[in-house]
Amino acid sequence: MKILIIRRDNIGDLLCTTPLMVGIKEQLKVNRLDVVTNAYVAPVLKGNAFIDTLYVYHKLKHGHTSFFKVIYERLKLIFNLRQHHYDYILAFDQRALNLTRYLRKNKVFTPIQDWTNQTEVERAWELGQRLGLRGMPGSLALPLYYSSSNKKNVKTIGVHISARRVRQQYPIVKWVKLIRALHDLDAKLTFHIFWSPGDNQNPMHPGDDEKANTLKNALKNYPVQFISTPTLESLMEGLQGCGSMIMSDGGAMHIAAALNRPIVALFGDSNPKRWRPWGVPYTIMQSKTEDVKDIEPSKIIEGWFHLINLISTHKRSI
Repeated sequence: MKILIIRRDNIGDLLCTTPLMVGIKEQLKVNRLDVVTNAYVAPVLKGNAFIDTLYVYHKLKHGHTSFFKVIYERLKLIFNLRQHHYDYILAFDQRALNLTRYLRKNKVFTPIQDWTNQTEVERAWELGQRLGLRGMPGSLALPLYYSSSNKKNVKTIGVHISARRVRQQYPIVKWVKLIRALHDLDAKLTFHIFWSPGDNQNPMHPGDDEKANTLKNALKNYPVQFISTPTLESLMEGLQGCGSMIMSDGGAMHIAAALNRPIVALFGDSNPKRWRPWGVPYTIMQSKTEDVKDIEPSKIIEGWFHLINLISTHKRSI
C-alpha cells in the first residue's frame, strides 16, 4: 500500500498530523508513506523515520524565491509524485485537492470540515480510521528534539510573545506585569523570552523586535534571557531549556507540546476545543471577549501555579 499526505498549511496543523503519520506506519501494511508540505514548516518533520519521502516546495508569500522558480518547483513536484501510483491520498485543503488531479491515484480522502468539538489531532486521525487505524492518536512527533526532556530546567518559564493573529497578541505591559509578579512570588524562577525577529511592518514576516526591546528595558533587573528565533530550528532548540511555557495559541504552542512541555495557553478568537495542546498537561486561558488582552496577569499566574501543582501531585502519586 502506498499513501501520500498533502498538508501544506501551518506549523500547528502539520504537527497535529504527525500522530496520524506514525499510526499509519505502525498499524497499516504500508510500503510507502510520503508527505508534501511547504518549506517554511518542513523542519518540524526532520528526522521522522516514518516518512519515506518528504516533498518540500516554497510558497511565494514566504519570500526567498521567485514566481518562475515556484512554477518550476510545482511542475517538478508533480512529475516526481506521478512516478508513484498511490493507493490513497489524504488531502487537507482545496489546493491539496487540486494537486491530486494531476497524480496517479486510486482514492482521495479529505477531512471532515465541520469540526468544532474535538481536536485537530483527532480530525486528522479520523482520516486514518477510514483506512483501518484503531485506538487513539499518540503524542505529537518531533523526534530530533523530543529526547531533550533532560535538558529542561523546571524553574525556567518560557514566554513566547509573538502571535500572528491580532486577538492572540498579549500586550507588552501585561507581559511585564506578569513576569515581575511571578518572580516576586518565587525568586528562584527564571524566564526565557522568545519572539519572531524583524520589523512589525514587514509584509512577508512581521517581527517583534520592538516589543522585545521594550521588554528588555522593563525587565533589565530580572533573571530574563532573551532568545530571538529567526528559524524554526532555533525555536525548537530554544524551547528545550524551559520547564514550562506561557504562550498564545499558535505554531510555537504545538512545538512546545511536541517537546512535552506543560503549557499555559492563551486563546483569543481561536477554538480551544480544536486547537488545545495535545498530549501534555495544560491550562487554557480565554476571556469572554475572545481577546487575549483581556486576560489579567493574575489569572495567568493562578493558572500556572495550578498547572505546576497538578504535575507535582501526579509525580508524587506515581
